[in-house]
Amino acid sequence: MIPGAFMYSVYKTLTKSSQSFSNLIVLRPQKLKTNGWRPYATHKRFFRRTDIVQNDDKWEITLDHRRLKTPNGQILKVGNEYLARAIAAEWDAQKEIIAQPTMHLTALCNTALDNPGKLTSHDITSYLLDYLSTDTLLFHSEDEKDLRALQEKKWGPVLDWFQERFGVKQEISRGLEPPPVTNETRAVLARHFLSYDFTALNALCFGVEALKSPILMIACTDRYLEPKEAVLLARLEEEYQLMRWGRVQWAHELNQAELTSRVAAALLVIQSSTEKHSATTKKKP
Repeated sequence: MIPGAFMYSVYKTLTKSSQSFSNLIVLRPQKLKTNGWRPYATHKRFFRRTDIVQNDDKWEITLDHRRLKTPNGQILKVGNEYLARAIAAEWDAQKEIIAQPTMHLTALCNTALDNPGKLTSHDITSYLLDYLSTDTLLFHSEDEKDLRALQEKKWGPVLDWFQERFGVKQEISRGLEPPPVTNETRAVLARHFLSYDFTALNALCFGVEALKSPILMIACTDRYLEPKEAVLLARLEEEYQLMRWGRVQWAHELNQAELTSRVAAALLVIQSSTEKHSATTKKKP
């Protein structure tokens, strides 16, 4: 079991959401296969059991005693036991077909190790700072009064928390024009983002892109919001429209489960990296 109530709750959210998403996404390729195509490459499960092993200060995942490797051929190593166990559980959850789109922990760790884009922490930080002006929470409806009232009610407290947390003022937009982001705000957030190591920052970016909101993802990392709450806030306008016009239940459940599993996976990697960094710092004389 993963230690800590917060991390255990994130882990349970991840496994539950991933299982729901996996069940839906695996059924669809089987149905579509009769039409002669598949939405993504699939592989049959080729292993019987998963396990983890410790190698010095790193943890590795094994599939039938064979060490799991990244696409570039590196051995997949993580910094602590509970992240290794979560990745092993992610592989063990695959049934007859390995549904790679559902395996967010593996993908995040692969990307951090292989770094296919040859990015630096400063590259990711610059991207996130530019993303802020397009944050979902900063665009309030101009025409629909009911939607605007809902946005102010649901998003307002999160925006207030964000401004108080970082000691900044952030304008919102009531049209299509992005709101301005001051140099002071960019500087404060740059220091915050660069306090993470590359693995955590890569995961943070993954969560931001899922939610289309740096503010919501920061609120999750600070434990102000749970992943499910953040996803509902990110989908607020969509949910508003669905209440008016109706929903295709399986499709919207699929989307919500996928977003929740992405955010939960990102949080697990971030927390893992953060705790490892804190433990290393404490050991220094």
